[in-house]
Amino acid sequence: MQKRLILCLLVSGLLLSSSLFAQEKGTITGTVTDATTGEALIGANIIVVGSTTGFTTGLDGTYKHNLVAGTYTLRAGYLGYEAVEKRVTIKSGETISVDFQLMPAPLQIGEELIILGSRTLRTVTGTPVPVDIISSTEIQQSGYTQIDQVLQNLAPSFHAAPQTISDGTDHINPAHLRGLGPDQVLVLVNGKRRHKSALIHVNGTVGRGTVGTDLNSIPLSAVERIEILRDGASSQYGSDAIAGVINIVLKSSSKFTADIQGGVTGESDGEQVKTSISYGTDIGDDGYFVITGEFLDRARTNRSGTWTGDIFLGIDGKEATDAELSSRGLTRDDFSMKTGQSDAVFGLAFYNTSVPLNGGFEFYSFGGLAHRKGEATGFFRLPNSEARVVPEIYPNGFLPQIHTEVQDISFASGLRGNLNGWDFDFSVSYGTNSFLFNIENTNNASIGTASPVSFDAGELGFGNTLGNLDIVKLIDTKGKLKSLSFIMGGEFRVENYFIEAGDVASWQLGNGGDEAGVDFDTTSSGGPKDPGSQVFAGFQPDNEVDRFRNSAGVYAGLEIGVSDNFLVDIGGRFENYSDFGSTFNGKIATRIGFGKKFAIRGAFNTGFRAPSLHQIWFNNVSIQFVIDPLTGELEPTRVLTSNNKSSVTKAFGIPDLKDETSLNFSAGFITTPITGLSISGDFYFITIDDRIVLTSRFSDSDPTVAELLAPFSSLGVGAAQFWANAVNTETKGVDLIIAYNTIAGDGILAFSLAGNITETEVTEVIVPSSLLAGFEETIFNREEKNRLEDGLPQQKGSFSVAYRVDRFNVTARTNYFGEIEYKPTNPDNDETFSAKVLLDLDVGYEVIPGLKVSVGGTNILNTFPDEHQLAGNRSNERFIYSRRVTQFGMNGGFYYGRITLSL
Repeated sequence: MQKRLILCLLVSGLLLSSSLFAQEKGTITGTVTDATTGEALIGANIIVVGSTTGFTTGLDGTYKHNLVAGTYTLRAGYLGYEAVEKRVTIKSGETISVDFQLMPAPLQIGEELIILGSRTLRTVTGTPVPVDIISSTEIQQSGYTQIDQVLQNLAPSFHAAPQTISDGTDHINPAHLRGLGPDQVLVLVNGKRRHKSALIHVNGTVGRGTVGTDLNSIPLSAVERIEILRDGASSQYGSDAIAGVINIVLKSSSKFTADIQGGVTGESDGEQVKTSISYGTDIGDDGYFVITGEFLDRARTNRSGTWTGDIFLGIDGKEATDAELSSRGLTRDDFSMKTGQSDAVFGLAFYNTSVPLNGGFEFYSFGGLAHRKGEATGFFRLPNSEARVVPEIYPNGFLPQIHTEVQDISFASGLRGNLNGWDFDFSVSYGTNSFLFNIENTNNASIGTASPVSFDAGELGFGNTLGNLDIVKLIDTKGKLKSLSFIMGGEFRVENYFIEAGDVASWQLGNGGDEAGVDFDTTSSGGPKDPGSQVFAGFQPDNEVDRFRNSAGVYAGLEIGVSDNFLVDIGGRFENYSDFGSTFNGKIATRIGFGKKFAIRGAFNTGFRAPSLHQIWFNNVSIQFVIDPLTGELEPTRVLTSNNKSSVTKAFGIPDLKDETSLNFSAGFITTPITGLSISGDFYFITIDDRIVLTSRFSDSDPTVAELLAPFSSLGVGAAQFWANAVNTETKGVDLIIAYNTIAGDGILAFSLAGNITETEVTEVIVPSSLLAGFEETIFNREEKNRLEDGLPQQKGSFSVAYRVDRFNVTARTNYFGEIEYKPTNPDNDETFSAKVLLDLDVGYEVIPGLKVSVGGTNILNTFPDEHQLAGNRSNERFIYSRRVTQFGMNGGFYYGRITLSL
């Protein structure tokens, strides 16, 4: 009730302000032309500095717009031209003419308009915090087919490598910004918060215990550009924006494009075929409607070696095993795993529209749906795995498969415009993501020959509905300041998380008697056979949840343009959650210019991340392969993940989850010393307290733990893990970006050098209660610490060269991935994987106007990570490359051809 009241007050305040401060308007009109030729510039942008108001020129280069009487700074810009600003005064009922003549500047860098990081329109070089832009041209010429891989290779501060043998995480890669977790970066689409994935990462990969956004549910061909804010922004956007914000801007162009791309890896697998069609049309003078459809078929890759261990029950040693294989007409390759990228088929459709209304208002809407099916595998269940295999069904064992279905739906609509000098944007958005597990080519060993071989293991779901109101008021300071903008707004959000149980057979324990070796639910030694579907046991009725929460937030701030060279942003945000309470966060940022060619910038902000509903309510019993400390071998263990509210969690002394809190300091510079050259560098320091992590496993080998887990013994549970506010961390790093454009012959040559150095340190492990004293290493053990500190490359960089002339273009890019370290619980198995350099190449030629053919490759030298050197980590050749830490995956090179039609 309190939260609804806050939003009602915001809306009422806007309406009241409109009536109290109603002012007469004047009209401004003019023409934007090329200063050298006098030619009209169609589609040039004119913005009112310090506001969200902007408009464009028509087919004759003219513009016309109504503004409340007052004094404004207008800025006119156009791609390939130097921007121009003019100070104007408009009186009530008056029409004035303001013309702009722009000088050609084909090498101009950093003049793209953005809103990310600010509530007013600014250029990239004019922001007090660093913002990167990846254009649609860069996206297309990268050769990558999915958003997370575009960002992985074009944005050094971002990391999202494909994972393997990690259940659902095989299908959604954990994405990191500035070395922080997937849940510490906020994703927007067209400036509006996008919903999270239904999947939470619970296996042994980087990002373990977190939930991120499913970037690949957005069709890449629908994207106009991607903006990356590399700074904390909780005071503007709320929870999750500790590391920064990624804004995906959808296409708004009125044209038809079609694209088909096909390729294969250097190992002759992982084939990909991608097709897309996008159609746009104008609505009135400034409106548009764009719809995009995309289909991607991505085959799996396999980087496992040939199995070298024992295979058959009662047969030990290489010679005896090889003899048995020969007698059965089999080879060791028939028992190998398949580690590598999962198989997936994507079908996606998105739309984006804007409809101009009377009075200068605009109705907008965007959204879409995505459906994909995936296939990945787990550990091979060998025939000597008596507790896990029904020999009558699988006499030679089996390789279980996890088939997933991910469905994603999103929709947003809003109204924006200007009411008597108050820019407003009111919107409502909805998004939902579901993740279904189907387990194939498997069995429930405890049921015996009655076991199915295919199971519905259950479904995860998450959705949210948001209402947003953003308001900007440009205040006339009578020339005392260049601009002064008052910012305020509010958000109301409802979230829902659910777990649905799977088939009974996917989780049940059979009951066939107690005669060892005879009854189907016991092994020859009398031990129990494993319940549930192998590789992924289904969610049980006791695991089912359907939980809601709501939150409401209000924010306010000032954006002060003291002069052309001095900008200050101040803002604060109050937010209240129904399940853990309230938080207040603030930010101050500044940019100080020294002429037009050099500026310094800096920011200090506090931030927070609310515990996700997934972290509070996820619970299940899963099969995890962990290293047996006595044998050094990977052994399957049934692990209980208990939700944060359960009696088991409380018995272990784990308190209710609370929000993470952060302090973020950044400082940097940006300079354009000569035409076509831009250099920026930024240092950052981020502390996060009460960071929410998934603990290490509490094993029943400890008598205290065994007693607490006794009620789950019938399910074969041997360990438990929980979410807790268990660590404090510090992250520090540096970003450097250099871009240079120059004329070369009849074309333009562009160079780009970008690098990131990031280091995260766990400064404290928090013991939640006296019950857990002495369990510090179990709460957050050596391997968990490794995932936060050393599991991602601490250095990443890229150098690209692009040349465009007439109908020909070529782009070459090198990507550098620094070394990473693997530090498991046993230090004897530590390994370091050296730095690597990958080379990408794309060559395109426009055969006829509108028809372009391109060929190229990513990682064209077919470079792989270092192989495991220690036998314990190779695990009988199952893992040639690490599955725990990875710089860029293990696919190797990918070579493609592409045809693009634009009309």
